[in-house]
Amino acid sequence: MKKVSIGTAVALAAMAAAVTVSLTYLYAMERFNSKVADVNERQAMYAKLNEIDQKVRQDAVGTLDETALKDGICEGYVAGLGDANAQYLSAERYRILQQGSAEENIGVGVRTIQDEDGNMEVVEVLPGSSAEEAGIRNGDVIVAVDGSEVIRITYGEALTRLSGAAGSEITLRVLRTGEQEVERDGKTVTEEVTEPLEFTLERRAYEDSSIDWDIINGNVGCITVGSFTEETAQEVEEAVSALQEQGVCGIVLDLRGNTSGSVAHMVEAFQQFLPAGNVAQYVNSSEETVVEFTAGSQRLALPLAVVADDTTYGAAEVMAAAMRDGKAAVLVGATTAGAASRQETLPLSDGSAVILTVGYYVDAQGNSLYGQGVAPDREVELSILQKQVLLRGMLDPREDPQMQTAVTALIEQGAQVQQVPGTEEQQAASQTSGSDSAEE
Repeated sequence: MKKVSIGTAVALAAMAAAVTVSLTYLYAMERFNSKVADVNERQAMYAKLNEIDQKVRQDAVGTLDETALKDGICEGYVAGLGDANAQYLSAERYRILQQGSAEENIGVGVRTIQDEDGNMEVVEVLPGSSAEEAGIRNGDVIVAVDGSEVIRITYGEALTRLSGAAGSEITLRVLRTGEQEVERDGKTVTEEVTEPLEFTLERRAYEDSSIDWDIINGNVGCITVGSFTEETAQEVEEAVSALQEQGVCGIVLDLRGNTSGSVAHMVEAFQQFLPAGNVAQYVNSSEETVVEFTAGSQRLALPLAVVADDTTYGAAEVMAAAMRDGKAAVLVGATTAGAASRQETLPLSDGSAVILTVGYYVDAQGNSLYGQGVAPDREVELSILQKQVLLRGMLDPREDPQMQTAVTALIEQGAQVQQVPGTEEQQAASQTSGSDSAEE
């Protein structure tokens, strides 16, 4: 072994130290320059805002509402982030939001979808709700909320405004399409007409369920998960118990159309479905991966499949990814919406608050779900007509290609399905169902 002289060793050590110092200096300078740039940009922003304020107070006519001005500035700042999920909440709006959260299901009691024009189409009026009492119907299109057009304030904001403090009122402008008979050239013909209506409703408590369950293909359990709420865990427990009592051979979880709810409520409700280990992790603003939730090893001893598509959002995407990556179920359908981000509501000193995106959820391999979505194990697309019928809750599972592919996945896991997709038994059951519906 060749010996190194003391002088050479000292020189090498000095060089290593110099390189380390240089790298540290460069990193420190980079951070310093970045902070200086931030400070300069902030000063420029404040200077511009101050200049606008001076011009307004000097030249604008009318009386300034200082509270509205302050809220408008804050709303504009948050809007400038370019994050559709970020919001500024005035003190009044934050108070109403907290009241609505404390008292579950306070609102007018409708389920809606966003139509092709960006308005709110009613697909379900919940029993006992003020919407039912007022006469709002499935198919009605809400175009304005308290005088604000839905397409201007956005669909998401309109949804938020439907909820609020119990006893408060909200006015909805609605378009209702129907048919009427008219005389044309001596003949009576039926024409489609659209009637504008206005409803003033009281926000109040109403009964709702975050899930529905049914038996399809003879002996397959199907749990449709519309959202994740505080009640979902109890509802899932009752559904699973009922399905097991009826001897189902497997379960399909339908996450299509699931756009709301927290990851915490999802994990709580579906512990027995989720794979053991990490099931929800996100990357924060420091680019660190944070494990938010894990699941235990006690799992339901039944074949499982999950159906999801581009109407599957947020927490439902996290669930779909966990089930797929952990091999807990076969994921069927289409790539999800790509909207799985983590928001936090941060209170401000004056009683207002900001909702900010503080992380993006990732799958087991570290791939971001935000912007990319969750790709299925088996891709099955619905036709445009099938999608429209599904959104309105009217697509028969036996005529649903995604659902029937999920049933096939259960069979491949050993499920003894009574009505196998594509067989005479399944087709006969579908025809019988169609005849029953026609008679009704």
